[in-house]
Amino acid sequence: MNANAAAAAGLDQIIQHVFVLMLENRSFDHLFALSGIPGITAATASGNANIYDGTTYAFGDGAPGQMPTDPGHEFADVLEQLCGAGVKFQNGQPYPPVNNSGFVSNYATARTEGAPPQSGEVDDIMRGVDARTQSPALYQLATQFVLCDAWHSSLPGPTWPNRYFLHGASSAGLDHSPTSAEMGKWEALDGFVFPKGSIFDELGKDNYRLYQDHLGDPLGRIPQVASIKGISLCDVDDLSHFETDLAASYTARYTFIEPSYGDVVNDTYERGSSQHPMDGLTAGDQLVARVYNAIRNSPLWDNSLLVILYDEHGGFYDSVAPGPATPPNDGAGGTLNASGFGFNVYGVRVPAIVVSPWVAQGKVDDTTYDHSSVLATLERLFGLAPLTDRDRNANDLLSLITQTCRPDCPERIGT
Repeated sequence: MNANAAAAAGLDQIIQHVFVLMLENRSFDHLFALSGIPGITAATASGNANIYDGTTYAFGDGAPGQMPTDPGHEFADVLEQLCGAGVKFQNGQPYPPVNNSGFVSNYATARTEGAPPQSGEVDDIMRGVDARTQSPALYQLATQFVLCDAWHSSLPGPTWPNRYFLHGASSAGLDHSPTSAEMGKWEALDGFVFPKGSIFDELGKDNYRLYQDHLGDPLGRIPQVASIKGISLCDVDDLSHFETDLAASYTARYTFIEPSYGDVVNDTYERGSSQHPMDGLTAGDQLVARVYNAIRNSPLWDNSLLVILYDEHGGFYDSVAPGPATPPNDGAGGTLNASGFGFNVYGVRVPAIVVSPWVAQGKVDDTTYDHSSVLATLERLFGLAPLTDRDRNANDLLSLITQTCRPDCPERIGT
């Protein structure tokens, strides 16, 4: 749907405020394959497995509350996870064939996030959680609103470039976790530059708000969005103000919310709310409930759309092979592109939930999305130009909007 069609359909009057909460590092199968939600494409114990060192590891239940070690998710790690052990990527060449066969081998041997796990723990990467009991707020929203089961991260790689795709339909060629020097330069000096600008440039200062959860470990209060040129730490408000702000003439069209990342200095990520694999699910689930409850009980609810999604899969197994993607074609140079990747393949499938009184209850949407779908939605809803070829060609969420405002949405979730 283009911007003219959205306006003609009156969608810009129905949805006037879009909210996005982006969490961390979970695959779709890891969170929802065992949920019992009907209609999803999900891994099974009988149909999905990896073979490593002569042993078959089938997908199953019993994922630990906190992972003992951080699974790899750099570009080379995801290459192995998707394409198998020993597969190499050649600079400028097509991405190798994908069969999702290397998750166990990578978890057992990768050192990009620290020491690999003990030998008896390698099958943890193939285990899913029981979302009903381990992340009940997320599960309730998935069953009360729309669960997307074909949402992919924007590239087969780590957190930072995938988050940049949410903000600019590009990572300016970045295909790896930035170095300390790169992060320091972007956050303290020049700022990260998108060749075609960011969604915040398109919207203008008066039309967006930024928040971060400041509960938990103070070391996790480093909003990644503040690394973008034109945005500073001062632009990112404490989420404790969110509920009060919503009640007081809130005019922002777009609101982006980051979790607390926990202890990032010591690489434990504990006491955060991002649902990082080494920190567990509980605090992040409480954050989900907190954000939903604030919007649900605000004057904006009847004109709102909330998207809850994950930046990338964090190394966890998923059974669905990512397909081809449209490259941004935004003129980004090769300085940040360590692998020579063409950004023409999606990353691993991640969970995404679309929440609004204007969407159907309990719908499973199998449309292919990636993080640039958020930008496509904003652009077509509010009459903005696309930033790159990725968001220009992305599927948006506007087809999920119905003509009926539901009266049956939960007033509160969580405790």
